[in-house]
Amino acid sequence: MASQMISTRQFSNSLYGIWLILKFDIQAWRYFDASLQGFWSSFVIAFLLAPFHLVHAITDFGPDSTGLPLIPYLMVEMLSYVVAWTLFPFAMLYISSFLDRAPRYFFHMVPYNWLRLPIEGPIYIVILLSDFGLMSVEGAAFLNLLGLAALIIYSTFVAGVGLKITTGTAMSLVALDIVLSLITASLIDRI
Repeated sequence: MASQMISTRQFSNSLYGIWLILKFDIQAWRYFDASLQGFWSSFVIAFLLAPFHLVHAITDFGPDSTGLPLIPYLMVEMLSYVVAWTLFPFAMLYISSFLDRAPRYFFHMVPYNWLRLPIEGPIYIVILLSDFGLMSVEGAAFLNLLGLAALIIYSTFVAGVGLKITTGTAMSLVALDIVLSLITASLIDRI
């Protein structure tokens, strides 16, 4: 299904764009399809990372700790995954208009989605190594902290360049993204 969403050329161009973003090169934006189609195509990253989330959810499952049987628990986990991928882009529809940057929305959100691959991919690997006892909880926590730092730094760069806003405003958007993620996780944990 995901392969029908994006061409091989668009996929490779976007990966090269991410490589340039990781080097803080503003030429990266030339390699992203900053259109409605490019926006929807960028969610291919959600499909690529979903199996990692699912495996983590399965290893994290415990009927005593979750209060749910496995199948309903996995349904809640996957719905939370969808919300985590869509809430910030939805909020940014309104925020980019408020900031008078609506025409730059796709220049921000397309690279933002692609950026999640090189940051969240390694984080999921660390989490799974810890889940399977191949890495200490402390080691995983430290590496996750480094991943969070990378997320903040690169997401600020992507927001700043993509929306053509100041670094302070870009950092505020990153903070909003993190707060929305924490609120979502907290609400889901209550289910």
